[in-house]
Order: sequence, then structure tokens, then C-alpha cells
Amino acid sequence: MSFRKIVTLLLVCILVQPIYSQKLRRDHERELSVGATGGLGLSRVSFLHNNIYRASELGNQGFCMGYRFGGVVRFISQNHFGVQIEANYVRSGWSEVFREDVGVAMVNGYDLQNVTLSRRNHYVEIPMLSHIYFGSRNVRFFVELGPEISVLVRYGELKTNLSENDERWAAFPNDDPRLKDQYNRIDFGLTGGFGLDIKTGPFHTIIGGRYTYGFADLYNHSKADVFQRSNNQLMNVTASFLIPVLKYTERKR
Repeated sequence: MSFRKIVTLLLVCILVQPIYSQKLRRDHERELSVGATGGLGLSRVSFLHNNIYRASELGNQGFCMGYRFGGVVRFISQNHFGVQIEANYVRSGWSEVFREDVGVAMVNGYDLQNVTLSRRNHYVEIPMLSHIYFGSRNVRFFVELGPEISVLVRYGELKTNLSENDERWAAFPNDDPRLKDQYNRIDFGLTGGFGLDIKTGPFHTIIGGRYTYGFADLYNHSKADVFQRSNNQLMNVTASFLIPVLKYTERKR
């Protein structure tokens, strides 16, 4: 199944669920809340070379620290179900290290032992999530799942411990996009998470964790390109604060 079909199916499920469930709905207080969210996370870009004989040109891929912050709109439409839309600014990226004990250090005849490469990229992301919760009025456990779209707004500079005139730069072919400003700005992904929602007075204090898997690639991925895969993966721990701005009760007919 193609990525577009997956996203379309998820959106249909999110939008149709409240309509489909109206016959089962009891008296329920609907709630529209707005607020802010932020957190820290780990990210990476999962690289896979098109040519298996050039796989040694990839170092050991690790996670790098990042952050996210933004605004949240959540609508609880029925018992145990709602939808949530966010607009966040996210810093993610990738890092590599060449070491013999965790991979390969000799690349195209050059010793890259302990050489590091990394970039920090900045995105604006818009997740559209189904929000399913269980618990009491004041303490709820929830799970979230849905698609997201991200736009790359700043492509960070390449960070490395190689000096500008180091001859070991020749280990990397000229067509390697990691070393150039060649990238795709749009990313699509799937986000899932869980957490705890505690109501204190008029506020909702929310602590949660999320994982995002990107389906689009950071670099071009045709058979003629260097990589067949270069997708983003992010793990975040977040804190959010929401305040209800609209409440009303729907009575069962």
C-alpha cells in the first residue's frame, strides 16, 4: 500500500469515527482546549545505500539531541475519543562516527577512525492525531496516533572534526548528498504516543512520549541516487499545558 493511501485511510478513520459513533453516545460534555507543548528528544536519519559495495561510506549511525515546541488544539468530541492538531517547531538531525569497533573505519583507502559527521535540521511539523483516553474526569491515560506533515525550514551546516584541508575528505565521493546542500523539504510521517493527562483546576497538565517515523526521504532516492533510504526517526518526551475555551453538553436523544 502506498504512503498516500495509508495517510488517506488514517484521515478517513479520524474524521469518520465521531460520526459513526453518534448512535452510541451518551450525555457527554464536549470540550475544546488550546495550549502549548514542548519537549526534548532523540532523532536520527536512517541511511541505506543503493550500492552495497559502498555501504562502508556510512559510519555508525547514532541519535542526536533535539527539541520541539509549539501550540496545540484539542477537541474532545465524545466519551473516550477526540482529535488533536498541533503546529510545532522541531530540531532534529543525524550523526555518524567511523570506528572499527562499531563498524568500518577504512573508507575508499582512507583511515577515518573517530571521524564524526552530523547535521541539525529544523522543521515545522503539523501532526493530526486521534486522541483516545481512559480514566476519570481528573486523571486520564491516553494514546495518540495519526499522520503528520513536516516542512524543512533550515538545513544545518555539516559538523565534523575533519579540518578543511584534510586529505581524508577524498574518502567521500563527490555525489554524496550528506556533504552538500541537497535535500527534500517536505516530509510525511506517522506519529504514535501515549501519556498521562492530569486536570488541576482549569488546566490540563500532560506528560507523554512519542515516536515519529518519516516515510519521505531527506535526499533523493531513485536508483540513480546514492541512497535508497534516508528517512527521519524521532523519539520525544513532551509536556503540554491546555486550558478549555469552550464546553457544552450533548444530550442523548
